[in-house]
Amino acid sequence: MLKNFMTQDALAGVFRKQQFPFRFPPAANRTAWSREGSRFREVSFPLYLKKAEEILGKDYAEIYPILKAGEFFSYVRTGNRRIFETSYFTRRSHLALFCLAEAMEYRRRFLPAVVEGIWQLLSEPVWYLPAHGYYRENDPMPRFDLPRTDLFCAETGATLACVVRLLEKELTAESAELLTWVREFCIERVIVPVEEERVHEWWLDGLNNWGPWCASNVALTAFTFLRDQPERLARLILKLAECCDSFYNRYAANGGCDEGPGYFMVAGIRLMLFLDLLNTYTGGSCNWFYTQEKFRNIGDYIAKVHLTGPWFACMADSAAKFDRLNAGLLNHFAELSGSARLKSFAAEAAFGFQPRGTGGIPDRFSEKGTFLHLVLLDELAQIFWAPDPAARGSFPGEGRTVLPDLQFYLFRQNPEKEETGSILCIKGGHNNENHNHNDVGEFELFFDGKPVIIDCGATDYTKFTFSERRYENRFLNSSGHNVPAFNGVLQAPGAEFAAGHRELLADGVAIDIAGAYPKECGVTSCVRRAVLTAEGVVSIEDTVSGKGTISVELPLYCAVKPELTPAGIEISGMRLKLRGIELERLEEIPLEDVRMKLSWGDRLWCIHLQTTIEKSGTCRLEFQPVS
Repeated sequence: MLKNFMTQDALAGVFRKQQFPFRFPPAANRTAWSREGSRFREVSFPLYLKKAEEILGKDYAEIYPILKAGEFFSYVRTGNRRIFETSYFTRRSHLALFCLAEAMEYRRRFLPAVVEGIWQLLSEPVWYLPAHGYYRENDPMPRFDLPRTDLFCAETGATLACVVRLLEKELTAESAELLTWVREFCIERVIVPVEEERVHEWWLDGLNNWGPWCASNVALTAFTFLRDQPERLARLILKLAECCDSFYNRYAANGGCDEGPGYFMVAGIRLMLFLDLLNTYTGGSCNWFYTQEKFRNIGDYIAKVHLTGPWFACMADSAAKFDRLNAGLLNHFAELSGSARLKSFAAEAAFGFQPRGTGGIPDRFSEKGTFLHLVLLDELAQIFWAPDPAARGSFPGEGRTVLPDLQFYLFRQNPEKEETGSILCIKGGHNNENHNHNDVGEFELFFDGKPVIIDCGATDYTKFTFSERRYENRFLNSSGHNVPAFNGVLQAPGAEFAAGHRELLADGVAIDIAGAYPKECGVTSCVRRAVLTAEGVVSIEDTVSGKGTISVELPLYCAVKPELTPAGIEISGMRLKLRGIELERLEEIPLEDVRMKLSWGDRLWCIHLQTTIEKSGTCRLEFQPVS
């Protein structure tokens, strides 16, 4: 499809005639950068400027933190990624913020900090993360002879491209030669490794989110710095188009992202951005792509897996909570695909998913305890592609959402007022999905906008996260999800460990999850039946069959402390009643992990249930709203 949309010679011919205007107005266009006429700009511009002023007043080492060799080496030596990445992303975020502040104010007050940020990035030995380098055995310094374009090398190139396109006139007045350095560094570090492939860049195969994420950023870098080399540019763009083609072809027809909602903004959205660039610079040659149902479904996915408020169905390595999604990117996808659902969702995202009438556009810089992570391209999209607030509520929710390729099912008691009533979701699938957790049969439950039973989400990435030791992590294996262990045996990783027969019911779904366990667990069938009634009562019923005596242990994870009462276990406005299984203990889980704390705070709780079954039996959990 994409890879054959034009020959290399024809594409080079198109590029020879192109002026390659930036997708967003340069800072010198003061009319475009006016706050007037945009509610988002009126509210957000002062917030950007206030944050930029605050950072500008800090110590130099806080503005552009030093990237230390020992912190880079810590990935190989200890497995720690966060220590280096915190400083790495802070540098890029501050550069982005100063660029935006200068474009908004246009008084040269932030321009020296922009120049300094460029200088600092040019001074870095490599632009890729330690986790993504090539190493010799027992050596923490990445190989000099194998440069690579990873996710964040590509993103750095795109950021510098945006800096140049946004402030080219102003930076040229500071130093025209500085822009030459930027161009040559971006070509050498971002583009040449993709062209030469001394080691095959696996992301070019389009296997997961790396494909469109890297491709869109490499393309933006190339459209900025290879404008005067149309043949070279055409050859590279077709290579990237083939990558995005492969990614698109592997995507489920219903648009489901098996990497989870947390990866949608760097998967489906990045595909949209690549197409947007390609279409813009080839005179609309890709307009046909936007009309495809599958393309629209890819965008609609994020709206379909939204639960309530900041909460999303927590699949794979996704977080559970997103207070802020880029409403501009979502809105632009909606405009390209023609999706009313996504357009309405984008407007909700602009207001932080707050109930109508409870607040305005939120301050995205108000988060505590996290380092700032701004991507300049995304912030420009947020500013210039912001949705119309009038689109809020224009598309009602669904009472039942089914994504059959992902085997994901979501049920709402009150679809038109999602902050009230019960919401239940459950997934089948298999245990070799992208960013997989061993979680076949996992369910989540929310009531009146609050979490009752949760998926805990992913932990901080370390050297071991994507190694053979991945499932040593409790929150990645099945003991960290709301699924049973049989005779002490957990689910196993691999595509062969998968859900079996599935049946969609009038008020729920039934899934046989026994196939996710190795045979030595002793179970031949475990049909998990999840039902949500019109009254908001949720039942989870596991009917287990096997050989001999089967011990069953079932953990249930909660964001708040469950209260043990004579009437049952009370959690966030619901009462859990047990049948065929009983409470073994209540565990408090202090959280040290930074990523998990962003969703859940300082602790979680786990309700440990257990029973013993002779050959066959049923365990039933019933969650009733507390009147």
